[in-house]
Amino acid sequence: MTLPESPARRPVQLLPAVDVAGRRATQVVDGSSDDPLEVAQRWIDEGAEWIHVVDLDRAYRRGSDLGYLAELIAAVPVPVQLSGGLDTAAAVDDALASGARRVNLAVTALRDLPWVLDLVREHGPQIAIGVDLADGQVVARGSGEHLGEAEPLLDLLTQVLGDDQPGAYVVADASRDGLLRGADTALFSSAVARLPAPVIASGGVATRSDLVALRGCGVQGIVLGAALYHHAFTLAQAREDLR
Repeated sequence: MTLPESPARRPVQLLPAVDVAGRRATQVVDGSSDDPLEVAQRWIDEGAEWIHVVDLDRAYRRGSDLGYLAELIAAVPVPVQLSGGLDTAAAVDDALASGARRVNLAVTALRDLPWVLDLVREHGPQIAIGVDLADGQVVARGSGEHLGEAEPLLDLLTQVLGDDQPGAYVVADASRDGLLRGADTALFSSAVARLPAPVIASGGVATRSDLVALRGCGVQGIVLGAALYHHAFTLAQAREDLR
């Protein structure tokens, strides 16, 4: 009999983030190139097997340069998860046509759960569902909008989807994102317990011990942003910790 793998030893996919606005990578802090392709290549050179690209212009309703992002996606030799403002049929169609392996729906897409279900049924693993959490609420970052209490909304979401689950849920701790305050393991453990598809954690990671703690929560992926850009650790070190 084969025993189930312990969450403490389960492989975890690391997804370095490249946030793009005006064709520039916005998180660069050390004088390095802010060319998004060069930044993505830097992470690939350190062993990245996925890249998490965020279209900040679309996320903040400033338009979108998806043609440029499609060129970026085509130029990198690893799969891309594309995120940022994907809450309309046109935006999702554009994102799916970009060449991204997976597109991450904006949390505001959860206003229309039947539409989300249709997307998941049609595109399956190409769809990730973004869930941004703060203080027990599902929130829309940047607008201050609250969509409702997290537990009943997540329960309703999984009830509506039933057996038609997305490729992943990208669960973000909106209260800690980019602040290097440490990962909220209780938040991510609760999300893993409630959501039937793989959970990718985002927000708060500050140390290498946070990575190990998140694996213990049962997440199957971690988006890395500020910790890498501020040199809290290298991607190679993170990969070693989660090997």
